[in-house]
Amino acid sequence: MTATSDNKAELLAVAVASGQAIKEAAPACGLSVSRAYHITSTVEFRSRVAEIRQSILDGAVGRLNAAAIRAVDALIAVLDSGEDKDRITAAKTVLSLLGPISELGELRVRLDRLEHGKSRAAG
Repeated sequence: MTATSDNKAELLAVAVASGQAIKEAAPACGLSVSRAYHITSTVEFRSRVAEIRQSILDGAVGRLNAAAIRAVDALIAVLDSGEDKDRITAAKTVLSLLGPISELGELRVRLDRLEHGKSRAAG
């Protein structure tokens, strides 16, 4: 592929990773529909789309993490200075989330240990 066709394939990968249909994305990327379908049939293209989707997901998770920190700060502020009924609601919210979040963290640590053990055994 030439640099120009590489650029078109990259534009197509971004479009597909973002949820656009190949048929709709092709003309916007300067490709015929048949050429676009040919490009999308390759393993390299599918891998690139997966990478782009993961990058999009990572960005969204990062934003959600930032929002979660702000949400926790807001709950703490209500706990510290809200009216009694608001403080009770905030306290219930914090306590209801603590268990599942803690369990998820523990599961993640256990999974990491299992994966690390498997990679050491294989290597």
